[in-house]
Amino acid sequence: MSQLRGIYCVWRRYFAVYQKSIGFGLITTFAEPLLYLLSFGFGLGSMIGDFEYHGLHITYRQFIFAGVAAQTVLFQGFFEAAYGGFVRMYYQRIFHAIAVTPITLSEILWAELLWDASRASTAVFAVFIIGCISGDFHVLGAVCALPVVFLCALLFAGLGLLTAARSRTIDEISYPQFLFVFPMFLFCGVFFPITQLPEAMRGFAWFLPLTSVTDILRAFTLGVPCFILSPFIILCWLVGLVYCARRAMFKRLVK
Repeated sequence: MSQLRGIYCVWRRYFAVYQKSIGFGLITTFAEPLLYLLSFGFGLGSMIGDFEYHGLHITYRQFIFAGVAAQTVLFQGFFEAAYGGFVRMYYQRIFHAIAVTPITLSEILWAELLWDASRASTAVFAVFIIGCISGDFHVLGAVCALPVVFLCALLFAGLGLLTAARSRTIDEISYPQFLFVFPMFLFCGVFFPITQLPEAMRGFAWFLPLTSVTDILRAFTLGVPCFILSPFIILCWLVGLVYCARRAMFKRLVK
């Protein structure tokens, strides 16, 4: 119980800091996914129209809205943990400052991951609201998807925190960003079905976590079938990345 209290205190501290610049925080959180929705959903979507996806006829706008929700989980979760975590650890030294209180380093790291996942989930919630208002998402499915969104955000927050722990300078965060995050963004089914990829690339795309995240969010919001292994893939990546991120942070902070 005391551990949960310590985690909540650190999370609440992050939220209090966020409230001081909430206008800037909301703009930076919601601007990117909204721009993707407007440009691809209403712009490109009006040109492509309807097509068949997993045996159901859907509009490209529906398809891309769900993809943008998954992409938002990736970007918001990763960048908040990678850059935000690195700044709090290296420049502001917040982890060190809190660690001298009765709150343990383990509790600080859990709070960091949960805060990063909370920020990402909030941004996806905004995408869901727009999708429901426009009639592109099933309202009940979007509501039921929120717990899954949080777990997926925790997955990518783990990836971001692992990146922060392994980066000697803030510039080194760019390496996994361009070599791992952006390829997922481009080839994991956000903008087109991965069935359009060559067979060898499809297998690699399914190995990456964003493909399963995109697949399961479309299942919730559009009512299309979901690949049976998608939840298992997400769970494996979640456990592995959170464990590795916490372990790498312990090695970085405990001398």
